[in-house]
Amino acid sequence: MWDEWITRTIDDLRQSAALRSLRAVEPLDARAAVVDGREVVLACGNGYLDLGRDPEVVAAAREALERWGASSASSRFVAGDHPMHEALEAECAALVGAEAALVVGSGYLANTGLLRALGRGAAIASDERNHASIVDGCLAARAAAVGLWRHADPDDARRALAGLPGDRALLITESLFSVDGDLAPLAALAAAARERGALFVVDEAHALGTTGPGGRGGLAQAGVRRGPDVVVVGTLGKALGSYGAFVACSRRMRDLLASRMRTAIYSTALPPPVLAASLAAVRKLRREPGIVDRLHDNARALRSRLAEAGLRVPGEPWSPILPVVVGSNSAALAAAAAILERGVLAPALRPPTVPEGTARIRISVSAAHTPQDIDLIARAVSEAVEAAKGGRR
Repeated sequence: MWDEWITRTIDDLRQSAALRSLRAVEPLDARAAVVDGREVVLACGNGYLDLGRDPEVVAAAREALERWGASSASSRFVAGDHPMHEALEAECAALVGAEAALVVGSGYLANTGLLRALGRGAAIASDERNHASIVDGCLAARAAAVGLWRHADPDDARRALAGLPGDRALLITESLFSVDGDLAPLAALAAAARERGALFVVDEAHALGTTGPGGRGGLAQAGVRRGPDVVVVGTLGKALGSYGAFVACSRRMRDLLASRMRTAIYSTALPPPVLAASLAAVRKLRREPGIVDRLHDNARALRSRLAEAGLRVPGEPWSPILPVVVGSNSAALAAAAAILERGVLAPALRPPTVPEGTARIRISVSAAHTPQDIDLIARAVSEAVEAAKGGRR
């Protein structure tokens, strides 16, 4: 019975060009990787600032590995709460302007655990294009109701909030959207949440290190005041070049999460080398906010080159996420294969990651990319996308 179901399901996925597979990629740095035995330009990673290869970050991880070993071997709440946790949480809270923070194993665990801890019996309003971890968190929350609003539409967010039952409501959105490259209207959404008396939760995963003054995130760029009614989810594994995530909030909220957030309580803690790398990366970003400027320069340059080639690229001008919508799954896969043939790795994103009919090439830029890399990416993507759409190239 199971074999038949698995076979049938795989066949259905293959026929709709929705079957996924893993590809061996050996990263060299944030700008290049070895794929199928040859070096290609990497235009799909989230290591926006190349901090994962930064000498300070690597040295901190190496020292921690030699001193404390490779594993924490336990939940933080049993025997795994290394002293670096406290230092890292203080730095993360300061980075986003919060009172306190709680470090957990990943962004997925942060969102699902936070919503499960706070959502039972509450009402949740969520942007319709929020990340899968938020969607799954809403499902796990056992909320009184979950309402969706039209993407990045604060008026529709007000409508969704108004239709939710009860006094305890939560409004959640990504900050810089991971597949669209656009910034949520955070000031207007914060106002909508405040009017309803709702908790405002912002996933800054792709915004930390890329957005706002000194890379401090979308809330900082929008000028949204912090307070006990604002909760930030941040990741350490994207622009910050390490692994893990944190929830930044009031001290009282942090105390509650330490007792209620199952993904923090029942998961093995981050190992010492990861904690050390994360701590070094956050401190470097706070100390040297100018490292974000090169990233923005590269993003603007690539966006300009793609526009010159006739491609419409949505998103913010400075955003390191540049989506090129192709349309069908098969066309997007063909474009990705052609891009790789031209020496650039930029895979296709397909439903359910993106809405039906909007399969795309999601290009991401790093501060490590050279002008030559930018030229190659623009040329490879424009030629391949036009060919996939039936053009002459």
